[in-house]
Amino acid sequence: MIQFQSTISYLKNPPKGWPHEKVDLLAGLDDIGNKVKSYQNEYDFEADIASLLAKAHDGHLAFNGMAYAGAFRWRRSGQIALVSASQDGKEIPKVWALGDFNRTNPKFQPSSVTRINDQEIGQFLVEATKTNAYHDPDTQYNNQFFLQPADSFGSFINPRFYPGPSTSITYENGTTRNYTNLAVVTDPETWRNVSNGTAFYENFVSVESQELSKRDVNTVPYHLENPRESDLLGADAVSRSTLPLSYPDPSVSSKRSDVMIAGYFINTAQGQVGVLAVQDYISDEEGNPKDFQRVVEDFISEAKSRKAKVIIDTRTNGGGRVMSGYDMYLQFFPSQKPQTQSRWRGHRASELFGNRISSLLTISSVNAGLFISPFSNDAWLNSELEDVPDWNALYPPNRFNDDNFTTLLKYNLSDPLQTSDTQGIVVTGYGSRANFKDDPFRAEDIVILTDGICASTCSIFLELMVQQSGVRTIAVGGRPQLGPMAAVGGTKGTLVIDAFQLQDFSRVVMINYAQSTQEVADWAEFLPTAFGIAAQSAGINFQDNIRAGLEKDGIPTQFLNDTASCRIWYEPQMYLNVTQLWEKTAAVAFGNNGGLDEGQCVTGSVTSREQQTGRGEGNPTGDGNTNGGDKEDAGAGLRPTLSAVLAGGVVVLVSLVIV
Repeated sequence: MIQFQSTISYLKNPPKGWPHEKVDLLAGLDDIGNKVKSYQNEYDFEADIASLLAKAHDGHLAFNGMAYAGAFRWRRSGQIALVSASQDGKEIPKVWALGDFNRTNPKFQPSSVTRINDQEIGQFLVEATKTNAYHDPDTQYNNQFFLQPADSFGSFINPRFYPGPSTSITYENGTTRNYTNLAVVTDPETWRNVSNGTAFYENFVSVESQELSKRDVNTVPYHLENPRESDLLGADAVSRSTLPLSYPDPSVSSKRSDVMIAGYFINTAQGQVGVLAVQDYISDEEGNPKDFQRVVEDFISEAKSRKAKVIIDTRTNGGGRVMSGYDMYLQFFPSQKPQTQSRWRGHRASELFGNRISSLLTISSVNAGLFISPFSNDAWLNSELEDVPDWNALYPPNRFNDDNFTTLLKYNLSDPLQTSDTQGIVVTGYGSRANFKDDPFRAEDIVILTDGICASTCSIFLELMVQQSGVRTIAVGGRPQLGPMAAVGGTKGTLVIDAFQLQDFSRVVMINYAQSTQEVADWAEFLPTAFGIAAQSAGINFQDNIRAGLEKDGIPTQFLNDTASCRIWYEPQMYLNVTQLWEKTAAVAFGNNGGLDEGQCVTGSVTSREQQTGRGEGNPTGDGNTNGGDKEDAGAGLRPTLSAVLAGGVVVLVSLVIV
């Protein structure tokens, strides 16, 4: 599975400006494999795998075993849910207990938190972020606190790894309180069968315990069905509420409970402002993508009629359907052709998939899934929006950072197979929606509000809005220090593939292309196979986003530091009344005769266009040290990895093929 991770070489040899330690994922898995017999329990083994992958700080990359993430979750007491807030919006924020700002006693004076488990608060929180799935330090910091749009207490209350038996909180007034930590079971019915360690293994860890629906071996996943980042995070997953409790009644919304987008209109000193709050782009049920599209369209129509400026609130947006992200951008800027482009990593397994699948010449009801899979040349346009004629055109290969990649690829937004047939919508600007031509707003009349927790499809949306169309961003929160903050702190990868989907591809390719039983056995040595233990979730970031204009550098946007236009602090009451946050955002974004009021931004946080586009100080672009651009005839070799531990083995896979 891990060899499909697009950023392996960049994590091992990161470019300038990457704020984390380098990590060799394959060597790390080898190390875990070498000491597998020394583990005293299953949890520690699985937690070590999760801890290693967490060092990538990529929410698309995960292996969450059932002992680690599927049988129970760690919880701290909700009484100590934390917030980071500046009391007047100007002074450096302190950490507070959320409940202290929700008291009805007017005489009560909240006291800030100064220590956790007898460790200085700042040091504790910085240490806690090291296993966080976000790559930006300010986003990592924000994720530990109450997440208003998701009605979630954040990762401090929902820690990813064992937090110990209890948590002590010390306040500035000298008070210390202790709270018992909990393990919350996730499947009470299965737990009824557990009376000892052996029973636990049989019911949770053994692959036979995992209920897997029988799959048609000729069916493979479409390449645009992107789960949001949090769906792969296991114990890090963010809970969701369709309309958060602290929000006013929306003017535009969906009646469907899992279409998490709504439009609001507020009166401010800058005039009427429309707020489009989009929590994610996920919409699994049939008809949901169209309803998501309708909400955006209705909001834009009403905002235009009210002559309102627009705030797009993307806080805690973990991503979702790729086409919904593209469509939302094109509803705001239908005059544009999206310039995002991506690539995937070449290695022995992906080269076999691509070579065989790209050999398909005609599409049929049987092979449609393969025909538009990410391994097919027919699924893509090149960077010039031309057809990719064959495998050699798809995979020259191009070489960057001592690794092999495909050519730069773009989605064919006019292809019904990739839009209406599989994603449920015709993308705005194409087909029956080609009549959308005029941009409804100027870029300067839109601002994006972000807490950095924007990932996957959300990062694609911001790449288009900010990098291509020049929309400004305002970041809120972050570490208690002056200076700028990144607008996107979640994964900037453009496609996640579930590990079980990779196993599907292996079965299909073996059945359709292997010439003998021996070839099946040979391929099974390096293709993704069934895991040897049950997994709650597992996946990889399959594709990098490569920014238009920076193609020569070849550095994934994951490793670029794109600052927000401006940064503001949360204030206590903003957590209880989101309208106050939106009013502050409007005042900052439009308070200077319709432009940015820099005086209301955190000191040192107003940044240049260069800094906002990954070209500022501390970025790796343009320094000539990119080790890339060359083509290579042969694909990169595949190192042996933790196959005996994370893979089911040849016998298991061959039996699946034969059956």
